[in-house]
Formats: sequence, structure tokens, C-alpha cells
Amino acid sequence: MSHQRSLAKYQESQILTASREQLLLLTYDGLVRFLARAERGIREHDYAEKHIGLTRAQALVIELHGTLDHGAAPQVADNLARIYSYLLDQLALADAEDDLDRLQGVIGIVGELRTAWAEAARSAAQ
Repeated sequence: MSHQRSLAKYQESQILTASREQLLLLTYDGLVRFLARAERGIREHDYAEKHIGLTRAQALVIELHGTLDHGAAPQVADNLARIYSYLLDQLALADAEDDLDRLQGVIGIVGELRTAWAEAARSAAQ
């Protein structure tokens, strides 16, 4: 079995056996990776790289937005919905204007959210 196929099987297994909290963190990890890819694309004037990073990052933000449970914690879900909408707006503007500062602002917010979710997952596990 090739290395690529082994890695794909491992990743599939990781996703299929992950808890809801772990899936959320995996989504944020992917979002961070794609934002870094978009940042690299802007810095290097590699517009294909920027496009791939931004479109995949936007897809993950849309996924996060779609999984909000407004019934369980309406205020938290509403606040996160506003944040996710803001992130999507900022990503669209960063794309249209090749705005590295705007993209870095998104990266900062996503990093803070990922840290908060990781701490919440650790607290829930204890």
C-alpha cells in the first residue's frame, strides 16, 4: 500500500472515530491550514494558491455556521453566527483586494476561536 493511501486511510479512521469536539477542532485545524495557504498565495502573488486557500477556508466557515445548534445555546449560537458571517465578509474582501492585513485579522480571530474550543473540549473531558 502506498504512503498516500496509508495516510488517507489513517485520516479517514481519525474522522470516523472522532467525537463531536474533536471534529470541531479538526475543522478549525483545516481552516487554519487553508488560511495559511491563502496568506502564502497573497505574499507570493500566487493567485491559484490564494484562491484554493480562500475558497476552502470559506467552505469550512460555512460548514461551521451550518452546524450551529441554536436550540441548545441560542445566545452562543447567535454570537458565533455573527462571527462566522463577519469572517466570510472579511475573506471575500481579502480575496477581492488581495488584502493581507484583512486576512491576518481573520487568522487571528480563527486562532482565538480554536483555542477557546480546545479549552472547552479539555474542560468537558475532565
